[in-house]
Amino acid sequence: MKQFAQCLSLCLGLCAILLGPANAQQLEASAGDQALRVFLDCRSRHCDFDHFRREITFVNYVRDRKDAHVHILVTTRSTGSGTEFNFDFIGQQEFSGIDDSIQHYSSRTDTDNEIRDSLTRNLKLGLVRYVARTPVAPHLEVSYLAPDTLQNTPQKTYDPWDFWIFRARLGGNLNGEQLQRFFSGNGSVSANRTTEAMKISLSVNGWYSQDEFDLNDSTTFTSVSRVYGGETFVVWSLGEHWGAAALVEGRTSTFQNYDLNFKAGSGIEFSLFPYSESTRRALTFVYTPLLRIFDYKKETIFEKTSETRAAHLFEINYSVKQPWGFINTSLDMSSFIPEFDQHRIDLSVGLNIRLVRGLQLNLRSFVSRTKDQIYLPRDSATEEEILVRRHELGTDYRYFTSLSLSYTFGSIFNNIVNPRFD
Repeated sequence: MKQFAQCLSLCLGLCAILLGPANAQQLEASAGDQALRVFLDCRSRHCDFDHFRREITFVNYVRDRKDAHVHILVTTRSTGSGTEFNFDFIGQQEFSGIDDSIQHYSSRTDTDNEIRDSLTRNLKLGLVRYVARTPVAPHLEVSYLAPDTLQNTPQKTYDPWDFWIFRARLGGNLNGEQLQRFFSGNGSVSANRTTEAMKISLSVNGWYSQDEFDLNDSTTFTSVSRVYGGETFVVWSLGEHWGAAALVEGRTSTFQNYDLNFKAGSGIEFSLFPYSESTRRALTFVYTPLLRIFDYKKETIFEKTSETRAAHLFEINYSVKQPWGFINTSLDMSSFIPEFDQHRIDLSVGLNIRLVRGLQLNLRSFVSRTKDQIYLPRDSATEEEILVRRHELGTDYRYFTSLSLSYTFGSIFNNIVNPRFD
């Protein structure tokens, strides 16, 4: 403990020596002390904060929302052909009550650089009305790049694909060492069509994995796992608060003892808030009755090799993203009919809350009551199969929890970009 205290004191002393001159320097800000202070709240992987700070230099960036004149909240949701980005500009302090919003749509064929440049352009557009009210305004110029051809009347867009998006993917990995070798491969083909009236999703996919372990000079243990499946999912829009869906899915899995796991059903969803507000808040209730057909690889603990069952699923999903943070929760309850004791209840919670200035609470938690493992094989898994996790084991519950608190203090400004040794 004494040695640790001495090392800590030495480190703090070195930091004081190295940082002392920097503390005496005048604050370096992008556009001076009178510039608009901005807090950018974006969790998308396309939000390149360093790039934004390099390209948008007429504002000051702060690390806490309470120090900002404008809180920019960026939320996303998937579309049929890409991603919808929603920029909410929330005025604070002397800009309180001056709010704005911008929407941007990216395509799946856009490169990361194209998406990043589009987001930068939209951020600039949204900030102009606020910067115009600051002393920086006389130094700001607005330019316009005219298109090659201007049309006086809007033209209907012709889409030869009729909103269909197709995607094919093939991948794998290979690694090993002298006594161990691992290979896995996966692939999928999907087709999606999204309009305001209907959403259609078709997909087939597969995954294969093979692991080899040399236990001694004459014995090699080989473990193989396969999962193949396909799905058809159709959703109909029934206004701002209702939706209906139909699902057909088939799957085979060595891990879960299935030669065939088939389900078909239809469901209804009610949204307490309008769907148009889903990027900021959503509370939905879903009920789905299902027909389940099973064909097992091995005889189950209930002495079945195949069976047909009725089941149903009820879901409650709540999410909200506001300047103070976000909450995502879901409660899923399913059971077979009429054997309601064969059921599953899943509860998941995700929290990110800014408690006070600089202090954040982060929570990720999942708990499940599992009483529906009717597919478990009658024969017990071998020790090797348990160790390499090639067969699902019987359990009454599952859980996962991650909790953290973070506290940040110091300078309110966050303008400088220094990528060295990143």
